[in-house]
Parts: sequence; C-alpha cells; structure tokens
Amino acid sequence: MIELTFADGEEMGAYDGERTITFKSAFIDKYKNNAQDIARAKAWKTTGSGAVFREAYSDPSALTFESSVTGVYPAGDGDEVVYSFRINQTSGIYKRHISDEKTPETHVINSVDLSFGGGSFNAAKGELAVSVGRGYYNSDIALFDVATGDYKTITEGDTADEDPFISDEDPDIIYYASRAVGRDSHGDFAEFAPSAIYRLNLATMQLDEVASSNKYGYFKPVVHNGELYAIRMPAGKKRGNPLLEIVLIPYRILQGIAGFINMFVNVFAGKSLTSSGSNPAKGRDYDSRKIAIAGNLVDVEKEARKNSSKKDSDYGFVPKSYELVKVESGEVLASGVADFDIATDGTIYYTNGRRIFALKDGVKRKVCNTSLCLRVSCRHSHNKSADLFNF
Repeated sequence: MIELTFADGEEMGAYDGERTITFKSAFIDKYKNNAQDIARAKAWKTTGSGAVFREAYSDPSALTFESSVTGVYPAGDGDEVVYSFRINQTSGIYKRHISDEKTPETHVINSVDLSFGGGSFNAAKGELAVSVGRGYYNSDIALFDVATGDYKTITEGDTADEDPFISDEDPDIIYYASRAVGRDSHGDFAEFAPSAIYRLNLATMQLDEVASSNKYGYFKPVVHNGELYAIRMPAGKKRGNPLLEIVLIPYRILQGIAGFINMFVNVFAGKSLTSSGSNPAKGRDYDSRKIAIAGNLVDVEKEARKNSSKKDSDYGFVPKSYELVKVESGEVLASGVADFDIATDGTIYYTNGRRIFALKDGVKRKVCNTSLCLRVSCRHSHNKSADLFNF
C-alpha cells in the first residue's frame, strides 16, 4: 500500500515503505503534445523571411510550458492517487492508477479561471481539501467530493488561504494557513501580512486563530495526536531597490533590441551574432529560476550554494530559516523544509527540495533523492464524511 506520495516538479512519486516509483501526469503530456501539433500545423504562417517582415515570426520548436504538480495524495486501498496540477493557464484535478498506464485518468475538474494548489485528502471518503487561487493574490479553501466533482468553497475574503489539512480525528475540522492582503490608499496590492493558522469547524462554522506572530509566519499546519505542527519562517522579506530598477531600464531596452537583431540574423544567415563559447549555464546542478515556496520566492541556485557550504551532502535549496516546528512548544524538528506530512504511525516525512527524509523517534533517514520536490503527502482516512456533503 502507498505510504507516501510526492510531487517533483511536473512528475510524481510514491513510496510504499520499501521502494519508490515515479510516474507522470497523462494530462500534462497530452497538453504539451497537442500544443506542439498545433504549432507545427501553423508553422507556415510564422516562419521564414516573410514572417519576419510581417513581425509574425515565431519558432514552433520554442514553445514554453510552465507546468507543475501542486499536490498528489494516496487514494483508496490500492495504487490510485489523486493529484492537482497547473500548466500555463490551465489547472485541474485528476485521479489515476500508478501501475496501470492503459486505464485513462479520471477527470475531476479543469479550469482556466481557478488554480488548484496543495491540500489534504480523506482517502476513506474521497474528500479533498485544496486551496483554490483566484487572481494574483487571493485564494480560498474548497472541499471536493472527487467522485462527483462537486465542491464547496469554505473560506473567502481578501486573503490568501492555503495548505488545508483535514483533521484525522474529525473531518469536520479543517486547519489552514492564511495571509491577509495589505493594500494601499488606491486599493492596489502592497504586501501580505504574516501567515497565521486557523481552525474551521464545518459543522458549526466556528473559526478560531490557533497560531500567529508578528515575528514569524506559519504555513502547512498538520495535527497529529492532538499536537499542531507547522513550517515556521521569519516574517517579512527584503524589498528590491527601486532606484536600481530605474537605472537598469536603458540596459534592458538594449538587451531587447540586441535579441531582436540576433533573431533576424539567425533567420537569414543561419548563425548567431554571439560567439560559440562555452555555455556558463551548462553543467549547473540547480535551476536558477525563482520558485514560490510557502508564499515566498526562493532563488534556488543561490540557496543551494548557501546550504552546500554547510558540508551537508544531502543539502537542498530551501532556506534554513524555513523550520518544521511543534507550534505550541516551538521545538525545531528540521530546518530547510519545503513541505511535510505525518503518517499514522507518527513518522514525519519532509522535503528540502532535493531530498525526502523520514523522521521518527529522533532518528532521520533519507527516503529518496528528488529534483524539485515541494509537496509530500501521507495517507489520511476517516470513515466519517464532512457535513458539507451530507445533503
């Protein structure tokens, strides 16, 4: 039986206590193949010298896809999983069997208006709690019946509500992290308040704040044996230098002009203006893109360099200030944590982006290596359904 599942970029993985297997989303693969087929079919309109002069030139082989699995959860007693994803402007939730490539994935929901993030799944009753993004800054918590695709939004407001956790003791209790949106006098976004953790009782609709601080932000609440665990990080972040950004404007304009000229020469001469020297990006182990982890943008390459100086061969790219803690006591269990979950036997599984570890009784062991792991999920089940679906 699957004990743990994880999202590794746009791939997924499962661990049964002994071995780890990886698999992909059929929807993401199909989306990419369809987009490439369409681009090739229209290539005659956007290639060649005529397309350059019409300012319609584009390289059909240069399609870009921003895709990731945002959550994957053990489902049922076999090898079925439920997962959520994003690819370009599309987001959705599907079910699939890990070992059966011939059986089509089961569609739960797709959307171009909403974005489905991480959450937790009650495997016994097929109920999934996830964050649902709307716009750039706001997200709500929604509860899905994955068998029917029906869902109800259970939070709302000018907030970013994330990482819902369905209580193992009572599925009517949902814990989640929430960041209030701060706006200026014109109503434009200014910044987020530090993330706090809330508890919502679906039976009574009572909402309680259970962890908050001006000094720290708390993300990813998990409750085990009545004790609250979370990822804690320093509140606030460094702002960019606006004067430097203004100074760099002419330079970036020149970069754009040079890029266009280089493309023009490449089309007609078949060669690039730039020299054929060695690519400085070649051979790098870490992606230099910034990625969002627990509400903040993290420079993957920069943080990996920092962590590698600690002489730790199992280092990741998550800042050491992202700590897994017992909220009430403040005890730090691990640092550099992107995500975690707790199995029924008390084993804590967590990831630093490049590795997944298991922690139990103070003993840590490595489960597997990953490339860009930001989500891990254990099996959770409760025979009682949330009252929202007891019509």
